Amino acid sequence: MDGYNLYVSVYNAQVIAGGFNMPIFYDAKNKSFTINTPNSTYAMYVTEYNLLTHLYYGERISDGADLTYLRHNSGVGRSLTYNEITYEDYEMKGHAKFCPHALRQEYSVFGIGDFRTPCLVGRFADGSRAIDLRYHDHKIIDGKPALEGLPAVYLNEGDKAETLVITLKDSAFELYVELYYSIIEGHDQIMRSERIINKTGKEFFIESALTLNLDIHKKDFDAITFYGKPNNERYVERTPLRHGKISVDSTAGSTGHFTNNSIIICDNNADEDKGECIGATFVYSGNFVTTAEVDHVGRTRLTMGINPTGFCWKLEDGEGFTTPEVILAYSNKGLGTLSNGFHDLIRYNLCRGKWKDSRRPVLINNWEATVFDFDEDKLVEIATDAKEFGVEMLVVDDGWFGHRDWDNTSLGDWYVDKKKLPNGMEGLCKRLNDEGVELGVWFEPENISEESDLYKAHPDYCIQIPGRGPMRNRWELTLDLTRKEVRDNIFEQMKKVISSCPIRYIKWDMNRNITDAYSLSLPADRQGEFYHRFILGVYDLMERIVQEFPDLLIENCNGGGGRFDAGMLYYSPQIWCSDNTDPVHRFKIQYGTSLIYPVSTMGAHIAYAPNINTFHHTSVFTRGVTAMAGTFGFELDPMHETETTKKEMALMSELYKKHYFTINHGDYYRLISPYEAQPVTVSRITAWEFVSKDKNKALFSMVQMDNVNDGGDLYVKLKGLDPDKKYKLHMYYENRHYKIKPFTPWIEDKDFGEYTGEILMKCGLHLNIFRGDNMAALIEIDAI
Repeated sequence: MDGYNLYVSVYNAQVIAGGFNMPIFYDAKNKSFTINTPNSTYAMYVTEYNLLTHLYYGERISDGADLTYLRHNSGVGRSLTYNEITYEDYEMKGHAKFCPHALRQEYSVFGIGDFRTPCLVGRFADGSRAIDLRYHDHKIIDGKPALEGLPAVYLNEGDKAETLVITLKDSAFELYVELYYSIIEGHDQIMRSERIINKTGKEFFIESALTLNLDIHKKDFDAITFYGKPNNERYVERTPLRHGKISVDSTAGSTGHFTNNSIIICDNNADEDKGECIGATFVYSGNFVTTAEVDHVGRTRLTMGINPTGFCWKLEDGEGFTTPEVILAYSNKGLGTLSNGFHDLIRYNLCRGKWKDSRRPVLINNWEATVFDFDEDKLVEIATDAKEFGVEMLVVDDGWFGHRDWDNTSLGDWYVDKKKLPNGMEGLCKRLNDEGVELGVWFEPENISEESDLYKAHPDYCIQIPGRGPMRNRWELTLDLTRKEVRDNIFEQMKKVISSCPIRYIKWDMNRNITDAYSLSLPADRQGEFYHRFILGVYDLMERIVQEFPDLLIENCNGGGGRFDAGMLYYSPQIWCSDNTDPVHRFKIQYGTSLIYPVSTMGAHIAYAPNINTFHHTSVFTRGVTAMAGTFGFELDPMHETETTKKEMALMSELYKKHYFTINHGDYYRLISPYEAQPVTVSRITAWEFVSKDKNKALFSMVQMDNVNDGGDLYVKLKGLDPDKKYKLHMYYENRHYKIKPFTPWIEDKDFGEYTGEILMKCGLHLNIFRGDNMAALIEIDAI
C-alpha cells in the first residue's frame, strides 16, 4: 500500500467529529457561512449593510450552531461610518459598530476607513483609490477549482471536496472580487484565493492583492517566523505580538534565503503538544509579504500575499486577476498537530506524480567531489565506487555544458561539453546504466552568462533596462521568462538533453536574485507586472517539463534552500534544503523547515568531514542520522573515504531504505528542539521521531550536540505510539573510548528491550550520555 492510500485507510478507520456531511453551510436566516473541517470551524456573516465580516476560527463547533452572537458590537473613537448610515441611525441605533476600522473584515480594502493592512489596493480610471466591497452573491460547489497558471492544492481520485465562492462587489463601480474557500475531506486546512474581475468599462490598476485576511478578536499570540541567509535557511524566530506590525517579506524575485513565506501565530504558552495555533503558508515562489498586526483595541490581523512593493497590475475591462493560494490551518493541540496536518496535505495533495509515493533513489552528487574539474571517467569512477555504499544514481552537477570550466560562462548553452563528455550524455548514461546506476543532471534554466552562445545570439533575452548597465551576481544575468519565445528556447534545449538518454532526475537550480526588473516586451504601464509575470513564466516552463517527462524526478534548488516554498513543491516533490550540509547546522535548518514542510521534501545528504563550509568534523553516523531526516544521499568523493567509512555509509543507506516508508509517510514528532535552552550541567541534545500511520513502526533519532562530563542519564518520552501495543526496540549508536586514538567512534547495535507504547510515552526511553559532542543514536521500534 502506498503512502497516500495508507493515509486514506487510516483516516477512514477513524471516527472524526463532523465527518464530511455539509462541511460548508449557509444559514439564510442569519446570512452566515460555516466551514467545518474535521477539527476546526471557520465562520463569517453578512451584516445588514451587506458587509462580509469574520466571526470565528478555532476548535470544531457542532453542526447547526449559530455563531452570529459573536459579531462586532462596539465602535471606536472618531468612528467613521458607511455612507448609507443616517445620522438618526448613528445616534439612536448605535451603528458606530459599523465603522470599517472596528469591524473584523473578511477581505480588507483601502480607502474607506479601515486603516489596518489592506488586502486590496487599486486605482480606478478616474484616479480614485477608495474601494467599498459589499456582499453580492455566493455559491457552494463540489470539488476544488484549479488556478490557471498557478500551483495549487489538487484532488486525488476519490477525494471529496467543497468550495465556497463568495462574490463581493464595489458599491459604486462594477468591480468584483470572488473569494474562494476550499476544504478536502480528511484535512484540516482551508485553501484561500481570490479572483479580482474588472467590469467597469475602463481600466483598473491593482496596486496590492493579498490573498489572506484573517481578523481575530484577541492579541495574546506569539508569531513564529523563519529567517536566515545562504547556508543557514529557515531558522526559527518566536516573537510576542505587540501593538503594531510584525512583517516578513521578500522583494528578491523569489521566496529567498532571508525569509520564508510561512507564518504561525500561537498562544504565548503553546508548545508541541498544547495551545492554539494558526498557520499559513503561501503557494507561491515570488515576492511576498506576510504581516501580523495588533490594532489599538487588541485585535490581530494576519495577512499574506504578493508583495505590493514594485507590483502594479493593469486590468482591462473584462479581465480578471487570480491571487496565488494560501493554505490556512488551525490546531488546538499545539505545533506538532499543526505541522503534521500541513505535512499530509503537502505530501498527498500538493506534490504530484509518481515520486510523491515512490522511494526516491539514493544519489551521489559530484559537486563537492570535483566542482568543475571532471570528465566521463571520473564520473563513472565516482558512481561505481559509491555503489559499494548503496548509491543508485549519479547526479552530474554544474559544469557539463557549453565550455563551463568556471562559473563565468555558458549558462544558457544547454549542450554537452564534448571535452568532458566525449561520448555525450548518451555515452555517460550507458556506462552508468551498465553498472546499475541511473543518471541525473543539473540545470540552471532561469539564468544566462554573457559569455555564452545564447547571449551572443539573443542579448535581448536577458532582463535589462535600456540605457542602464545590469547588476551581476556570480557573473550571471537572468533570462526574461515573461516572454514565451525565451521559455520556448530553454524548453527545447532542456528537452533535447533529457530525451537523449534515460535521465531520471534533474536538479533545477537558480543562483541569483532578480534585479533590474524590466521586460522589453511590456509597455510602460505594465512594467509593474514584471515580477509576477516572471514567476508565472517559471511555472509555465516547469509545467511543460513535468508534462513532457511525467516520470522525471525534479529537485528544486536556489543557491541552496533559497526557494523552499509550497509553490515549488507542486512541480518538484523535493527541494535542496541548504548548501550547508554540516549536521551541527542542519539540526536547526531541518527543524525550522519541518514546522510547515514534510521531511519527504527536504534534500539532505551525507557530505565531507570536515565540512567544506564550517570545518566541523562529525562522524558518518551523525551525518547519516541527520540526512535520514530528509531525502538522503551523498555529496563527496568515495575515493577519499576509508574502507571503514564506506561500510558505515553502506549501513546508513541500508537503514534509510529499510525505514524509508515510515520516514517519508509517517507522522513526525519534534521531541527535543535544537533551539531549546538546557542547563549547562546537562548534555544538550536534539531528538525527533517518525511513527507510521498504523502505529506499527517508529524510528527514534537523537544527537548529543554538547557533551558535559558526568551529564547524567537521559529520559526522552516518545509520542504517537499505540499505548496498548508492545514494541521491540533495537538501537544503533556510536561508541567511543578514551584509549582509542584519535578518539574515533564506531557504530554498534543491540536489542534495547520490549515495552508498551504507554510506558514509552509516559516514562520514556532511558538513555546514557555519550562520550563526545555530536554523537548520535537511532532506535528502531517495531510492534510485536
